[in-house]
Amino acid sequence: MSQAASLPLVERLGRLSAELTAAERENLKLLLSMAAGGLLVGHARQQPDELRQEALQTAQRALPKLHDGNRPAFTTGIVFLGRTPFFTDADIAAMDQESMASRHRAERFHDHYVSSGAPLAREMALSSAINDFLSERVGPVLPTYKANYLYYDAPGLGIDPHVDKDEFALNVLTMLEHRPADRHSELILYPPDQEPVHIQLAHGESLVFFADSVTHQRTRTVAGESIRLVSFGYHPI
Repeated sequence: MSQAASLPLVERLGRLSAELTAAERENLKLLLSMAAGGLLVGHARQQPDELRQEALQTAQRALPKLHDGNRPAFTTGIVFLGRTPFFTDADIAAMDQESMASRHRAERFHDHYVSSGAPLAREMALSSAINDFLSERVGPVLPTYKANYLYYDAPGLGIDPHVDKDEFALNVLTMLEHRPADRHSELILYPPDQEPVHIQLAHGESLVFFADSVTHQRTRTVAGESIRLVSFGYHPI
């Protein structure tokens, strides 16, 4: 048996990733994401057996291996959670207004709605304050010019477990509205070898996380529930 063949599958996938082009690596990430997502959905529906559990752990552990060595330091994938210093109250209020004004342009993407290219959101995504904040924590980053308003404002909207594309490798996700006060939908992160992380953002709070490395989902909304968020994408250098 060769040395490569004798390595655990997770390490072999990491070595394979280093030999791939960017497009090939994205395809591998998609396959691992689909595997992890499908297995997590199965976990919710039935008691997982040992083989399914091992397969899920392999997919979850392999996803961070596709990327640079900075990410293992953030074992949950979370870089920051809370009210960020780079958004003022006026910034949040302005994006809140723009997101409401942009709702009519939003298009359905799977099980939620997305409005892209709003001028204020794009300007905010390119701000030096955000760039400096991220660079201090994860090293140099590049904005991907992706700034999306997200809407979950009808019953049954959400996103099944997945990881994001390279455009949102590092995601700054900020809550603009979640009503009513009795919330049902939540964001859940599934870091490898750890308990799921359940997150409910308050108005104006942000989650900064490696969205291309850790499987995550938005659970489904119920009747009367409405959520608006803004999402900025960055790429670690």
